[in-house]
Amino acid sequence: MNILYICTGNTCRSPMAKVLTEVEADKRNIGHTVRSRGMAAHDGEGMSHGALKALAEEGINGSFHKAKTLSEKDLEWADKIYVMTHTMAANLKRGWPAYGDKIEPFAEKDVIDPFGADMTIYRFTKNSLMKEIERKFEEDEL
Repeated sequence: MNILYICTGNTCRSPMAKVLTEVEADKRNIGHTVRSRGMAAHDGEGMSHGALKALAEEGINGSFHKAKTLSEKDLEWADKIYVMTHTMAANLKRGWPAYGDKIEPFAEKDVIDPFGADMTIYRFTKNSLMKEIERKFEEDEL
């Protein structure tokens, strides 16, 4: 399955979700291909320091990540598209209605954007992502 995560800048939420999904898929011996993109990314920018640190606390290296802006090719590629906020998901569906059936909010509640916040918020966001990813695997949504 091809999974695409989308957030604003592709430096915090969606890249953390990507890496956490890859780790969980490996644990479960499930072969998913995962990408992350940003609606307003600065292409080539690395993951934020807080996101890197939050992942490192789980023994995960995110230093390889380079931000990429969402393109229509990404939407075509994906089987499932998870967006970090309900508003962003609705905007994507309006902007690209042909892919609307693949686009949905990542969770029942919006995922908090930790960009520029302290580590408490980065950890909260990471933990929220981890819990939802585990739930999605348990319920065969991933």
